[in-house]
Amino acid sequence: MTNEKKQFRLKVYDNFHYMDESETYEYGDFETYNEALIAAKAIVDDFLEHNWKSGVTPSYLLGQFSMFGEDPIIVSNKQEEHGWFSARNYATSERWKFVRNLKINI
Repeated sequence: MTNEKKQFRLKVYDNFHYMDESETYEYGDFETYNEALIAAKAIVDDFLEHNWKSGVTPSYLLGQFSMFGEDPIIVSNKQEEHGWFSARNYATSERWKFVRNLKINI
């Protein structure tokens, strides 16, 4: 077993308690950016899936995420190499596909 520190940490903020550091938690540490990115996207996808119901519009779903969702960020000392993950931007880009896919699978 190695003691090498993992390069990427996933920290999760609570949109309902915006700017309240005491409401954040450490989700986990990852060796690669891609592993952290997959976990961050899964947190957003989980919120969208659990808060969607028939008749909910993508815009309403995004509003719910913005007010009540968990907002994961990827923290790294190599941020400039990978850019910044924005949960809001991801939710915005995915909401239409997400709602369409859920409607198809009803």
